[in-house]
Amino acid sequence: MRNTFKIGGIHPSANKTASRRLELLPLPKKAYLPLSQHIGAPATPIVAKGDKVVRGQLIAENSSFVSAGLHAPISGTVSGIENVVLPWGKPSKAIVITASDDEHSADTEAREAYWRDMIPSVCDRTLSERLSGDDIRSAILRAGIVGLGGATFPSHVKLAVKPEQKAEVLIINGCECEPYLMCDDALMCTYPGRIAEGVELMLKAAGIPKAVIAMEDNKPEAAAAIGEALKGNTSVSLRILKTKYPQGGEKQLVEAVTGRRIPSGKLPLSVGAVVNNVATAFAVWQAVATSQPLIERVVTVTGDIPETQRKNYVVALGTPLAELPFTLPAEALAIAGGPMMGRSAVRLDAPVMKGTSGLTILSRPSKRKVEACMRCGACVDACPMGLEPYLLSTYGRLRMWSEAAGADVLDCLECGACSYSCPASRPLLDYIRVAKQRAK
Repeated sequence: MRNTFKIGGIHPSANKTASRRLELLPLPKKAYLPLSQHIGAPATPIVAKGDKVVRGQLIAENSSFVSAGLHAPISGTVSGIENVVLPWGKPSKAIVITASDDEHSADTEAREAYWRDMIPSVCDRTLSERLSGDDIRSAILRAGIVGLGGATFPSHVKLAVKPEQKAEVLIINGCECEPYLMCDDALMCTYPGRIAEGVELMLKAAGIPKAVIAMEDNKPEAAAAIGEALKGNTSVSLRILKTKYPQGGEKQLVEAVTGRRIPSGKLPLSVGAVVNNVATAFAVWQAVATSQPLIERVVTVTGDIPETQRKNYVVALGTPLAELPFTLPAEALAIAGGPMMGRSAVRLDAPVMKGTSGLTILSRPSKRKVEACMRCGACVDACPMGLEPYLLSTYGRLRMWSEAAGADVLDCLECGACSYSCPASRPLLDYIRVAKQRAK
């Protein structure tokens, strides 16, 4: 029997219908780089309007320990440092780079050669043996790598594990439990050896003795590819888990792999674990082995669009969402991310960022009438944190912030399992999010 977390969880339709083949999306002629694409302090620009930059050049540096630098995804001229609008409508200060035709052509040729020459399945373990943990963490810091599973926590911080913290296991999250999204699945199928190398590098950086790459049992192709890449590896193993949402939640994943439940308000390190995403491991390999900083990532384009448009692309950061190839049906809803934890993309001229895992296009369903709470307890049964969503939502609706804090609203993952399971169509998560913001 497959392991999973014990409390709550739901089983939404997976809808994993995008092609696993990775395609390079053409580089943009104009890139928009928000300074805050991560948890922590925004990056500080080190370029000015009119400066010439080249692809991969540092353009904004860390402003504090918990921060991440930004690099130019294209060569060109800094045409401004100005406010841009993020997909969900919030303004953010950003560096804007514009490329000439010659610069765009040269970047395209070099980028195609980089990806063409990458060997997908070979795992060279000597890379981690030749470098010190300090060397690897420095490379991760210089590359501006953050968690690519959605949380965007700066990776050099997460991997700076002190000996007294007694980390026992590095868990690499390949669950990708969010419906529709397949960016991690496609990456594992295409570059399993490079992911395995990245995990070895992360082990060395954090000083942790062993790692587990965990994925759900609905990814047999990825499991086979990763399993083959790990043959003979005694420090990294593969663990197949039961498919259940939100298995990829940090606390749920730690419990499924180790059997230990993280206490309220604590981090995985409190039970001896550190969690990172498979795409982060791949980015670490790129930074250390090829010196390429985090300037592009895999993005899933999927949903209620023609099958031929459901694909996984390697996309340069700063590319406007509108440049992703898809047809937006009339009255459709665009979501930055997946349908459970993603946010409505109200601006498709907004840029792809480090945390952009996908763009999901869904036909707008007929709006159901919100009814009175039935006291059925479905939301309580579904909550993977063992909370009482109906109560937390009420506190949020009535602006009872201190009561919400006392009921552990900050433990909410915002996974949406409560709203999904509510037969009365109540917007539980919307009010809980408000309570979380005010209870901090």
